[in-house]
Amino acid sequence: MLKQNLKLSLLAVSVVFALTACSGDDGTDGATGSQGPAGQDGAPGAPGVDGAAGQDLTAAPKLSRVATVPVGAEITGMFVTDNDELFFNVQHPEDLDGNATPAQVGFVANLDWSKLDPRTAELTAPTTDAEKMAVRVVSGSYQALGMADGHQDKVTFGLGAIVSSDGTTELKQSQDPDFNAFIAADAAGKEGYLFTAWEDRPGTMSRMALSMQDDGTWSVGDIINVDFSGVLGTIINCFGSLSPWGTPLTSEENYEAENTSQWNNTAYVDGYPSYTDIKLLMDYLGTNALPNPYNYGYIVEVTDAMGTNPTPVKHYTLGRAAHENALVMPDWKTVYTTDDGTNKGFYKFVAKTAGDLSEGTLYAAKLTQDSTSDAAKAGFDIQWIELGTASNAQIATWIADYDGITEADYVEGQTSYITDAEIQEWADNGTGDDRYAFLETLKAAKAKGATVEFRKMEGIAINYNGAANNSIPYMYVAMSEVRSGMTDGQGDIQVDESARCGAVYRFGLHPDYNVTRMDPVVVGGAYNSQGDEHGNRCDVNGISNPDNLAVLDDGRVLIGEDTSNHTNNAMWIYNPKGE
Repeated sequence: MLKQNLKLSLLAVSVVFALTACSGDDGTDGATGSQGPAGQDGAPGAPGVDGAAGQDLTAAPKLSRVATVPVGAEITGMFVTDNDELFFNVQHPEDLDGNATPAQVGFVANLDWSKLDPRTAELTAPTTDAEKMAVRVVSGSYQALGMADGHQDKVTFGLGAIVSSDGTTELKQSQDPDFNAFIAADAAGKEGYLFTAWEDRPGTMSRMALSMQDDGTWSVGDIINVDFSGVLGTIINCFGSLSPWGTPLTSEENYEAENTSQWNNTAYVDGYPSYTDIKLLMDYLGTNALPNPYNYGYIVEVTDAMGTNPTPVKHYTLGRAAHENALVMPDWKTVYTTDDGTNKGFYKFVAKTAGDLSEGTLYAAKLTQDSTSDAAKAGFDIQWIELGTASNAQIATWIADYDGITEADYVEGQTSYITDAEIQEWADNGTGDDRYAFLETLKAAKAKGATVEFRKMEGIAINYNGAANNSIPYMYVAMSEVRSGMTDGQGDIQVDESARCGAVYRFGLHPDYNVTRMDPVVVGGAYNSQGDEHGNRCDVNGISNPDNLAVLDDGRVLIGEDTSNHTNNAMWIYNPKGE
């Protein structure tokens, strides 16, 4: 239900046409007053702060375009190193005639992003054919470290090839590089390894050895593909993060994790994954046996990342979902995970032991909306509903209960797997074990009363040091579209479609890294189904379908787009200080 709106976001800005700032009424920042408690909205009259250290918000927040990529491409894999250097990919680009061209894994050379002058003139939107086909950055230069199908002299079948687990057969060529994580191998950050997830079905991950040259570019050394056969392969390796202890966390974006009943349906060819994808997974594994669906849809940690044979570990404990990415807080225990798609949830995991994700408790968010339907203003209070506590070892035994199910077991209108009735009985009466929380996470969250109305919740980011020392006590989450369950006038979220082009929300971090509030801070411009003269259906001067995020050392936020509503996807920098 809606609640009385006593306070609106202290940072909220609606980026519409002229990028004008939105302000609340009662409870918004004033000229004087004391700051609020750590990670929470400041008291009415606080001097432009939100949380313990806060940020000076006396000027209207500013949004500036800092990069564009070729037509058809989205910006993925944004990763800022300790030296404030930026990796990002150009996923599935096209030429001007709509023909596919090779994806690029790349880096912005000779630019320290935290030192980018806030007064730097923003990049203009592409208008010429040359601009529409280029990777453009506001400063420095973009270096393509590798193209899809390239570097065949360094890695079997080339970069981004999906190869059978025995290494003998190329199953497909991916054009979808997503998550990047750079792990430095020396104190200066001049040597290291770049991990890149390839978002496909089945999935893969490449590791490039990199060395910084005197001209500020990287040279590429050995390349390997991470061997996922030990965890029975992966599907749809999406965005991710680097754990505080230095291991990549790649996300299985099992887009239809809640649609398990179709897994053994041979006629299900339009799904995501479809039976065709599942057959390719079988080819990867070298088996004719139908895989167990409950082995897919998890956060996968790559341990021994710099070793000869990096070792993946699937953390069933973080739930089975369409994971976009998981983000570990500075306590090394609290983890937030986003769930991509329509009518999805938002999850928190708290590990039993710091630095060990193999056991802990999983929660789902329950939202209470402010008393306004304006998507640019409506914030939400958050409660966390406990779903279950378990370990990877315990969950593995539950998964094994569904081994051996085949295509022959499929019956139209029924399921060979966990039933909705089982889940509801568990939620209502505590009947059975907690397997439902971890194997059918979305359905379990819904049955427990959590909010499952989010539309395409994407990247989630903090500045690690700023969160740890409370100088930037915020977490940011991208909502690619604010539509469907968020705008249908029912349930916990009931906003209008003014943010159809997407929004970025900010969460104040409590000292224990809990979050209890989310507010919109950047909202996309107006949507025009006809498009402008260059084909942009979302206002070209605002964000459209935000996806990847990164928070810089000075609190500015990089926002990458995954949109068909801009002819050229852009990267933006959001400055809450208004410079």
